[in-house]
Amino acid sequence: MRRLLTYSLTAALGGLSLLPCPAFVPKTRYQDALEKYQSQQYQQALPAAEEALREDGENAAYLHLYGVILAALERPGPAEENLRKAAVRAPDQATFQYDLGYLLHQQRKYAEAVPVLQRTVKLDPENLMARFMLARSYVFSYHELQIPNFADLTLEQLRYIVKKNPRFPAVHHHLALVYINSGEPVKAVEELNTELKFYPANTQARMELGETLIKMNQYHKAAEELLIAAKQAPQVAGVHFALAKAYKTDGQTAKALEAARRCVELDPKFADGHYLLGQLYRDTNQPDLARLQFELFRQFKNPNTPAQ
Repeated sequence: MRRLLTYSLTAALGGLSLLPCPAFVPKTRYQDALEKYQSQQYQQALPAAEEALREDGENAAYLHLYGVILAALERPGPAEENLRKAAVRAPDQATFQYDLGYLLHQQRKYAEAVPVLQRTVKLDPENLMARFMLARSYVFSYHELQIPNFADLTLEQLRYIVKKNPRFPAVHHHLALVYINSGEPVKAVEELNTELKFYPANTQARMELGETLIKMNQYHKAAEELLIAAKQAPQVAGVHFALAKAYKTDGQTAKALEAARRCVELDPKFADGHYLLGQLYRDTNQPDLARLQFELFRQFKNPNTPAQ
């Protein structure tokens, strides 16, 4: 898959799960830590969880709680260590597997996340978030794991989610990305339009739609979508770059120049933006400006190349 989405999955879809309080556990250090964790008092929960582990360092529930508290405090190394221990000691607990898989996914350890999330889905087939992360992990671990049917495995998870919840955030976007990379633009456009129907503020999906429409020679429609994206995210250079390409291919050179200039203003080291701007200057008989942009393209595309 071409790119990693830039928005936060944590913000869009929620984070680590919350353990229910076992009815049989008296109010001990563990209980105290759990209540504080559930009320998001992570700093206060930490010493209580540490005390609980000192009482019983092999207890899977104690290890898990300590791990999720550390994760909430943005200490991923020790969080992962404790969540792994909990998952090993209680392999039949879907919650323990899920929280470990979630942490690995958020750290972009996709190859390591795959088997953990597979176990999660096996234990809890209705955990749609686990399926979503598993689909992403299949894609992003492809070069490392070399799973031959990774696209089919990815589609299997995403289609299951759509069947259960057609409005699941970003699922249609991700389906579209699979179709884009497998050379099926018509299916990709259909999925992107569905995503934008449910979530019109998904600027990344709108950018993908615009770029896919360009490849399908639907330049005017592409420009319309990308203009909306530019209004939604005016400070994102990539949006203006895509808009400049759409205007260029639609023959609207003046608008293309304006968008390309804005692109390199926002990101002066964006090599491809300079190249596109150079092409536009060349096409409008401004050779000196074109040469400058092509030189900037070479400089930023290969920054380690010695100057001639």
